[in-house]
Amino acid sequence: MRDNKVRQYREAIPLSIAELSRMAELAPQTITKMEKGLRTRKNSELKVAKALQKKYEEVFGSDADV
Repeated sequence: MRDNKVRQYREAIPLSIAELSRMAELAPQTITKMEKGLRTRKNSELKVAKALQKKYEEVFGSDADV
């Protein structure tokens, strides 16, 4: 499992999972997987960080943290 701040940033805006998935052009299931700390594609993670208007490292940490 990977720690990330997707849920924290999403709820702070506030956005639903469905709203964030539309903004990031991803399936809601992908957002749910991220929030649970399950593996997702880096491209998907980059889309979510962009939709949240955050740097990748702010949301997912550095690649060294993996």
